[in-house]
Amino acid sequence: MPRIVIPQGRSGTEVEMWRERILDVAEEHFRRIGYQKTSVADIASCLGMSSANIYRFFPSRAAINKSICGRFIEKAPRLADAVARQEAPAHEKLESLFKLLHEERRKNFVEEKPVHDLIVAATAESWPVISAIALVLWRSSKILSKKGQTPAILVSSMQP
Repeated sequence: MPRIVIPQGRSGTEVEMWRERILDVAEEHFRRIGYQKTSVADIASCLGMSSANIYRFFPSRAAINKSICGRFIEKAPRLADAVARQEAPAHEKLESLFKLLHEERRKNFVEEKPVHDLIVAATAESWPVISAIALVLWRSSKILSKKGQTPAILVSSMQP
């Protein structure tokens, strides 16, 4: 995340509050009409401020996009953590994790196409938030696959 420059006369807490409000409005627009059709002017208008004022809280439109994308995909590491805490064999945990992640992506594609489009763009353009989530998921699956199961059991459980 870029360094936040606190606008003159505002506290750090106030800046974070405004950043969250901006992101809340942007997220609502992204879900409704998509990130490509949402302008900074749309976001500013809903908040009763100018576009220039938005840029006091975010250095660019891309920074807003990346923050919103992070919100959309932050559920994946939480799912991985919840699965890791389950009392089950490693192969069942991995299967559960992949099913949950698949269902989450399917839901985005079917029910929230604008969200899916943003995630696809972020993935295609290798945004850092995607790399960070991928690393967390890779580490989680590596840990899950090592806990209590031999590779042969893991592979045999995946066959039809």
